[in-house]
Amino acid sequence: MVTHAASKQPGRITLPAIPALAVSATRAALLSAEGEVKLLPLEQAQMLLHKRAVLVCHAPYTRARLGMDDFLAYDVLELFAFVHPATFCVPTPAGLAKALGLSAPQTLEDYPFTLIEAAQALLSDLQREPRTGPKSDPLEVARVMGLQGKGWPWASYICAALGEEYDPAMPVITKVALNVWKYMPEWAEQAPPPPPAHYPVSTDETRARLAELLGPGSEKRTEQVEYASAITAAFAPKDDEDDIHLVLAEAGTGVGKTLGYLAPASVWTEKNDGAVWIATYTKNLQRQIDRELDRLYPDPAIKNRRVAIRKGRENYLCLLNLDEMTASAALAKDIRQVVAAGLMARWAERSRDGDLQGGDFPGWLAGLLDFKYSLALADRRGECIFSACDHYHRCFVERSI
Repeated sequence: MVTHAASKQPGRITLPAIPALAVSATRAALLSAEGEVKLLPLEQAQMLLHKRAVLVCHAPYTRARLGMDDFLAYDVLELFAFVHPATFCVPTPAGLAKALGLSAPQTLEDYPFTLIEAAQALLSDLQREPRTGPKSDPLEVARVMGLQGKGWPWASYICAALGEEYDPAMPVITKVALNVWKYMPEWAEQAPPPPPAHYPVSTDETRARLAELLGPGSEKRTEQVEYASAITAAFAPKDDEDDIHLVLAEAGTGVGKTLGYLAPASVWTEKNDGAVWIATYTKNLQRQIDRELDRLYPDPAIKNRRVAIRKGRENYLCLLNLDEMTASAALAKDIRQVVAAGLMARWAERSRDGDLQGGDFPGWLAGLLDFKYSLALADRRGECIFSACDHYHRCFVERSI
């Protein structure tokens, strides 16, 4: 067990005394540090914010709307990604409010107030996060991201919330602070499992399982029951090793095809102690099947042991690529690299499967960090060195097999 040093003083939540900004297609709502909110044309907001610090939601979008780059953005979305990695959130002030349980803003003028409330709520959530156990210390990660006072603007406020004074002169060892993979579970080589048994699946078992998955009070669809019953024939025992039982089934939209084939497949796996592979043409269908399997395995721990989602290698974060980026973050000339190193490390530690193209990776995070510091960390060039890699036994790709 790893125990991080306790804070020397109680944490305090402070926010920068800067304006808060929300933009629409044609207007901007600007809340001054004194508490006055103004609705302005985008051109006027651009002049007022020239070379100033401002609280925003999704800095790249805000810069694109204003047509300017020369302001220092305190992006609440980045703070959300730090405090709640691997957590879904719509990247808008309203989405932040919903994710954090705050009152939903009703008008554009409400949005800047929501950003302040969201930032306060996030720092409060960070204070409540346990800092004991086998995981990285958010305080050390924030110090790295601060780049000795030249990097992430939220670093000092995170330190204050955790009861520490931010000292830009304090040396930080990036390789140690961002070494999140040491807290990840390892997988081990195992002997091949014995071949599955060959017990048949009856239509009565399939229909009973389908009813169980649908739950009481659900609408009974005759077409779905017939579809599931027809699929059952594919799981009949083989009379000969080379036999193939093939069922080509088709049904219209709304019939409930997903549960129709999950019902007999799940019965077969339980009776025969074997695995069923379900191949999909789209990632959307893959995510749909994953959600439907929550009915079969409502306990996440059990589902994690019984269900594996497989995608191509290029969909998963490569820990060696992350390692190389974090190792050079302290010397980065581009501030975005050190910010991305911290946020990607926090996400990798919390991620269920390291999937960069879906799952628990926020789609908007790549837009905040830049492609080369996020999605490009996957194995896209076939450079994997497999068992020669230091992270092989924690590799997301190998773990999914």
